[in-house]
Amino acid sequence: MDIKLTSGSASAVILEKGAELRSLDLSGKEIMWRADPAFWGKSSPLLFPMIGNLRGGKTVIDGKEYEITKHGFARDNVFEAKQISDSEAQFTFVSNENTKKSFPFDFRLTLKYNLCADKLVMLYTVENTGSSVMPFCIGAHPAFACPNEDGAQFTDYKLVFEKNETVKSPVMNLVTRMWGDNDRIERLDNSNTFALEYSLFDNDCVYFDTISSKSVSLVCGKSGHGIKLNWSGFETLGVWTPDHKNAPFVCIEPWCGCDDYDTDNGVFADKRGIQSAAPGEKKEYSLTIEEI
Repeated sequence: MDIKLTSGSASAVILEKGAELRSLDLSGKEIMWRADPAFWGKSSPLLFPMIGNLRGGKTVIDGKEYEITKHGFARDNVFEAKQISDSEAQFTFVSNENTKKSFPFDFRLTLKYNLCADKLVMLYTVENTGSSVMPFCIGAHPAFACPNEDGAQFTDYKLVFEKNETVKSPVMNLVTRMWGDNDRIERLDNSNTFALEYSLFDNDCVYFDTISSKSVSLVCGKSGHGIKLNWSGFETLGVWTPDHKNAPFVCIEPWCGCDDYDTDNGVFADKRGIQSAAPGEKKEYSLTIEEI
């Protein structure tokens, strides 16, 4: 079953499949993308144990070659859902024989939602329940309605980072589906503001792989209103909307890990941003969404 959370006038809906946030209303207006399959049929998939694409769809783990699908398998599996209170729910997925065919580790993956009157807090926990060190990627992929105000257009919106950043983002090679480590475009030059336009996404995701900010706001220039994301644990940020579709949404995605770079060696444990959990260890990551 899907779970609905309420806190005052705020509400949220989470699916059992993928523990995916499908709806979030904090002040009388839906802020999530409605998952129209004509553009993209998801709203906030959980990315684990892989983010993006591997070189040729394959990677090496402990000397053996494995295939892991784009963005990993967590988003396509049903989680065990538990409603803790009107405003809290927990979703859990554990390794099984099927997951071990592509990711040979024992784990417990938990996503806990806590809805407050003015924000939603998401706590991700990765637990290594096996006997060997476990490398993994983890990321959020929430999609927000954009534009989301009467009379506004996509190009009226901008991202405002917590800090001034200088970033040259790698460019995605659309044939190999890898980042060009030496093929980069300047996105920010000691600035905290990134104006949105659809042409920025002609080569897929815009990847901020060297930021230090731990929050970013999506702001409508006409009104000054929008949403703010705060995160901990996550290290980089992807921003995405489907190329050449003029889709009315944008994804703002805190990540640990990413698509392979064209200079990577193909070993999973050596991937950029890879996380590592010792036997019995838990790693936690959080994401908070609020309106501004």
